[in-house]
Amino acid sequence: MKITVITPFYEGDKYMDSFVDSMLSNEKELSLAGHSLEVILVNDSPWKKLEVPSEENSFMKVVTNDGNKGIHFSRVAGLKAATGDYIMFLDQDDVLEGNALVEMLTAAINKKSSVLVCNANLEQADGTKLLWYRNEYHKSLISDLTTYLRIGIQIISPGQCLIKKDVVPQFWQEHLVQKNGADDYYLWLLLLAAGVRFDYLDKALYTHRYTKSNLSKDTNITDASVYDFLNLLDECDYFKQEDIFTLHEMITYKNQFRASSTLGKITCSLANLSLFIDNLKFKKNTGTGYGFNR
Repeated sequence: MKITVITPFYEGDKYMDSFVDSMLSNEKELSLAGHSLEVILVNDSPWKKLEVPSEENSFMKVVTNDGNKGIHFSRVAGLKAATGDYIMFLDQDDVLEGNALVEMLTAAINKKSSVLVCNANLEQADGTKLLWYRNEYHKSLISDLTTYLRIGIQIISPGQCLIKKDVVPQFWQEHLVQKNGADDYYLWLLLLAAGVRFDYLDKALYTHRYTKSNLSKDTNITDASVYDFLNLLDECDYFKQEDIFTLHEMITYKNQFRASSTLGKITCSLANLSLFIDNLKFKKNTGTGYGFNR
């Protein structure tokens, strides 16, 4: 089996040493287990030259965009060049354990997974780490479309996922989000709407690194990206209109909640009482600080 790791590169020189070290470790572990690795770096800052570090790293290659095209375009460009059986979309600033890919591939083969999701560490501003899925209830929601529609995204990053190349929706490849921040949310929604099951591996093999530039930290940016793909979903023949409406309602409510005074928060919550109650239940039952304000 072969895994292709696809990483959009945007002025990410400071991350490349740790990225290459991680890929070398994972390539070695996969090779020892009889599998192989392909790494595709998609250069989305073509005014900067990006080269594979040495000839020894023949499993790494570079694809260069003809301009700054954004994350979704870059991921699809990498996908078009990929030859692996499984795909991982890994951000340039995030970290995989040295044995992550072989652990995930072994589990995916055993479970016959189309999508395999591992647990993750969420790095905080002070350098500490929080576990993403902390109880069985939260883990059980990974494949639940209703949760993605009424609460929000349940996978912190595609870097904690192995995806069979042949299940990546054609619609996602052809209808691109122009605003960075939520193309992964868009991908999970399309997969779940198509009935694809997500399997879970209870090992924290991925770390979402804290950086001030992380788009996912800015909910206004990610919300704008969600509104972008909501318009695209109208053209998808298998995504239900009522689900588009629910998602729009949830994103709009949370956007209003975050921007409001205490009185405004109460008013918009009363106007969206069902969503408010579902989000409070989610926050309590998952035992995390996430959920309602994400």
